[in-house]
Amino acid sequence: MPPDTLAEWRILFASVVFIAITLAFKRQDLLAVRRVDLPFLALFGLLGVLAVQLVYYEAIRRIPIGVALVIEYTAPLLILGFWRLRGRHVGLGLWLAGVLTLIGCYFVVGAYDAQLRQVNAGGALLAAVDAIILASYFLLTERLVTRYSSWALLCVGFGTAALAWSIARPPWTLPWASLQGEIGWYVLGVVVIATVIPYLFSVGAVRLIPAARVGLTSTAEPVIAAIAAWLLIGESLQALQVVGGLIVMVGILVAQRVRLSAEGV
Repeated sequence: MPPDTLAEWRILFASVVFIAITLAFKRQDLLAVRRVDLPFLALFGLLGVLAVQLVYYEAIRRIPIGVALVIEYTAPLLILGFWRLRGRHVGLGLWLAGVLTLIGCYFVVGAYDAQLRQVNAGGALLAAVDAIILASYFLLTERLVTRYSSWALLCVGFGTAALAWSIARPPWTLPWASLQGEIGWYVLGVVVIATVIPYLFSVGAVRLIPAARVGLTSTAEPVIAAIAAWLLIGESLQALQVVGGLIVMVGILVAQRVRLSAEGV
């Protein structure tokens, strides 16, 4: 299906899940927001929820998913660079962790394969834009979790994104008939397993540790995906992919061992 259609369904259905559960538990008070935060909440929904998914889907339609992931996972380095420019102290250990996780992801996704390096400029540019959007998502989350619960933040964020989609393309114009059968179950999996649950965990994580460290830890995603593919559907892992996975884990451990300080990240 077209990337924009999958992105819209993902956001619409996830927003329904978040808001329905909030109403079911009669916690409408969670949806109260401060007027001063409205621009940041709108950016959180439009960038962190809508744009990061749509741009990613458009990127992997043009270039191999492995290459897109490697480019996207420069986001933690962009976060570190942002804070360094803002005058915050960024320890050498975090820079080292960022480089290690990026190198590890390169090998995990098999980007060293000559066939995977056949990219086009448009797809690479979209993946780079997605890295910037992903970094912005983590930074916005870090700002907003100090004022709102994870659940409230996601209700408002996904609600904003769903509203924007509905204006751009009304839901009744979507090809609902195509959700019948196996495709419908796949979309449901994308909504619950790949959207509702990970967004709750990522926002909750930023509440506990700085966004830069959450971003670095998220680079474990391709490692976990490779192991799952090996265990569940019998895909083989090359030696370099295993080495890459170990490098990623070392980078994550290095990041978490860097001591937190008031002026650091």
